[in-house]
Amino acid sequence: MLKHIWILFSDKESLWCKWIHSTFLKRENFWVVKKPTVCSWAWKKLLQLRTEFRLRFHWRMGNGITTSLWFDNWHPRGPLNLFFSDSLIYNSGLSRQARVADLFAEDGRAIRSVIESWGSPLPALTNALDRFCWREDSSGRFSVASAWELIRRKKDRVTWHGFIWNNAILPRYQLNLWLITKRRLPTQALLMSYGRIEAAYCPFCNDVPDSVNHLFFGCRVTSGVASFWAARCGIPWRNNPWEETIIWVSALLSGKDFHNCIARFSFGALCHIVWKNRNDILFRGAQISTSSMKMHLMKVVKDKACTFKNVEDSPRNRRLQRSWELDPAIFTV
Repeated sequence: MLKHIWILFSDKESLWCKWIHSTFLKRENFWVVKKPTVCSWAWKKLLQLRTEFRLRFHWRMGNGITTSLWFDNWHPRGPLNLFFSDSLIYNSGLSRQARVADLFAEDGRAIRSVIESWGSPLPALTNALDRFCWREDSSGRFSVASAWELIRRKKDRVTWHGFIWNNAILPRYQLNLWLITKRRLPTQALLMSYGRIEAAYCPFCNDVPDSVNHLFFGCRVTSGVASFWAARCGIPWRNNPWEETIIWVSALLSGKDFHNCIARFSFGALCHIVWKNRNDILFRGAQISTSSMKMHLMKVVKDKACTFKNVEDSPRNRRLQRSWELDPAIFTV
């Protein structure tokens, strides 16, 4: 929605901008126009944003012809209507539609002297055009990225972000890993805590309700598949709570080489396969088969390896190639 405010001032020749001016603004300024009784949700939302974001936009003076004297944010102190009441504006000799350029005309002498008494120098007008700017970017241009940085809740960066959002891992695997780490997967334990289901048991071992720590990889069935993954990657495996596991793999598999890329990808695939098979057993009546899970993991890793070319022919990469039964053509120069 903030981008629409940017367009409203920076692209006045657009069809949407002309329609807004002719339908809602007419001769009024966007920052002070009254909210109509009947209008679209989008227009109401734009008007609601004014209070919070008005000072995030400002004008850099050129010739002063485009910028509203009273209502646009061009002075260091802010919009002048915050300091001059409606009656003072009416008696100033300059209309509500006055531009900054009018301040330097004969009719603007009285107001100009008042503003100069504040101690902040007035901008020098030039032959250039006025420029509408966004304060949150050094270029002055609005971007969705800078707006997001402004409004989002900022927390400390987590240690696992570089692992989960690495482009070696498929997006659906990334999302699954993120849901696991944020405890957002609808496991039986989570649903029971919300009162959504009654007693339930892990579809793999039928011992306890499945939870993040149980599925990944406290369960004796999924633990076996995880050990299979670790053995194929040449990594020593220990069952730990998920918080420790994700920190461990994030530190262990942080490199950009072929071995670490395949290990990262296969770990994401492993977690996704476990969750998919869990759902297939619960909701589609599938049979428990660790061999099919391992075969599925082998297949996706082989498919991923086919996307690599000119892999370094090192002993470590050769061991990985033989372990996962990858095509030796990946080493071809």
